[in-house]
Amino acid sequence: MKRYAFLLMFFVVVGVKAQSTYEVARLFSEDLSGTARFVGMGGSMGALGADLSVMGTNPAGIALYRGNDVAISGSLNTVDSKVNYIGTTNKNDNTFASFDNIGIVLANSFFDSGLKYLNIGVNYRRRNNFSKEFEMSGAGGFNHNDEWVQLSQMYQMQQLFDLSTFDPLNISYKNYTNMQDYWLPLLGCDGGLLDDNGAPLYLPDAVCYYSEEKGGVNEFDCNLSVNIDDRVYLGVTMGFYDVNYSRYSYYGEDDADGPIYTLHNWYETVGSGFDIKLGAIIRPFEFSPFKFGVAVHSPTWYSLTDRSSALIEGPYDDLYMDTRDVDAYGDDYYVDYHLRTPWRFSASASYTFGSFLAVNAEYEYADYSDVGMSYAGGGDMIPMEEEFESNMYGVNTCRVGAELRLTDEFSLRCGYNYMSAPFKKDAAKYTISATDTNTEYQNTFEKNTVTLGMGYNNKHFYIDAAYKLSIHDSDFYPYYDNEIVNPAASVQNRQNQFVVTIGGRF
Repeated sequence: MKRYAFLLMFFVVVGVKAQSTYEVARLFSEDLSGTARFVGMGGSMGALGADLSVMGTNPAGIALYRGNDVAISGSLNTVDSKVNYIGTTNKNDNTFASFDNIGIVLANSFFDSGLKYLNIGVNYRRRNNFSKEFEMSGAGGFNHNDEWVQLSQMYQMQQLFDLSTFDPLNISYKNYTNMQDYWLPLLGCDGGLLDDNGAPLYLPDAVCYYSEEKGGVNEFDCNLSVNIDDRVYLGVTMGFYDVNYSRYSYYGEDDADGPIYTLHNWYETVGSGFDIKLGAIIRPFEFSPFKFGVAVHSPTWYSLTDRSSALIEGPYDDLYMDTRDVDAYGDDYYVDYHLRTPWRFSASASYTFGSFLAVNAEYEYADYSDVGMSYAGGGDMIPMEEEFESNMYGVNTCRVGAELRLTDEFSLRCGYNYMSAPFKKDAAKYTISATDTNTEYQNTFEKNTVTLGMGYNNKHFYIDAAYKLSIHDSDFYPYYDNEIVNPAASVQNRQNQFVVTIGGRF
């Protein structure tokens, strides 16, 4: 049997580049989530306000409240993808429930002064939900000069250094200078996949990949806003973030006789962050309902910890090493670092036609290439910052939404949301300079989202429902090759979400 178990549990040494653009960039974007009214209008409420979720987009929107509000939201989600790779199609279907929002606004009125209201709000929102499973496979079409398989990465990286003296049973980062930078070829050498000269011993003709992701980013907002003479609305929100993300994946290569090897990976990011959001809404004409809004979001400053481990199963059974029984989470086996995300700027405008129709449009910009990273122990992560500059675009987001009041109690809503592609077409994950053996990466294209919603409210109680369909395609690469452009899997992603909010006013 062409099987052996060789386990190498590795964690990134402090001071060594371990992340990639793709591991970090998932923290930049945010899902369209929150209250059902907010989702039903496509997240376009920056100048309309008076919804709990706007304290995370335009903080001044909370100043439009004239009474107290409390609400809770949950959703049912389906995340589906169809993956086409070298003539093979895989379908991935994921369904999960999510607790999306709970918050309260307390409105304090001042009737005898220009300061009409001083409002306070607190809100929790599920900013990102990473839960999903993904699978792809394909056979044929490989270059048997070993350029289109992951084994070629091991070979190309092995040629840079003489790894013949590396002793996997006596791992010492101090004795093996720069060895911690090249875990992928070490796995290949010690796993019996490369010969004494570092050349691959096998010629794969099929690959397979599977991943399971869990966790997300939770956002906790604290808001203070003021209404000045019903003409100027100002707000500030302090945002606190909790990050908890994990992924298990495996990548395998086969030949005509069956599996050659399988590389298992475990990856985890945990941490916290904070930001400050400032917003204003102006009603420039005294007898007109037209309003425009602006908002600025500071970068989110994160303190994060990454951990990763790997297991390779290959063609032999005469070597086995299991470091799961040792203290794999010691000081030398993970990386603590600081991340500064991009600034965000938005502008919005709204108009209310009588008491039956309200519309809002807004635009947001964030430069995803402008990122700051540094190690917790000191020192900038300059290669990572340069990789963001070469891989990422500035991202434009446009949102429009409308709410039609059919009666005093019933409303209908709709919205549309467009986000431009964050990754450049030639973006890649350059694992040759990283300790991470997760070689896969995915370049996402623009995202289009359409929403519908409806609501019932009376004097003290309301219930809202919304449906969201998000569509975006991407190119998935199981590995990177620095010799030629390797084939990509074409991925069609679809997300359906059903949101319900129950709230009360008092």
